[in-house]
Amino acid sequence: QEAGDRFEVQGRGELHLGVLIETMRREKFELSISPPVVLYKTDEDGKKQEPMEEVTAEVEEEHVGGVIEALTLRKGELTDMVVGGGEGGKTRLS
Repeated sequence: QEAGDRFEVQGRGELHLGVLIETMRREKFELSISPPVVLYKTDEDGKKQEPMEEVTAEVEEEHVGGVIEALTLRKGELTDMVVGGGEGGKTRLS
């Protein structure tokens, strides 16, 4: 959206927005960044739908706890954990 000298941009996540912000800075745009806001949708019954992503990660055993903690802080839900199920004996989390 455009409002005078202000634009609102939307992206799929922090990395996507980070790339956009860095590109704009390199092109000499002056930026003021506000905290991200979650975009909710409503279903046909009028219920609010929160965006979701599915993640599968293969991690070394010593990093499993940190990855689980990081995802839990973002409302992640662990549905499966296979020790040695990943490439090279890594733990697969999904």
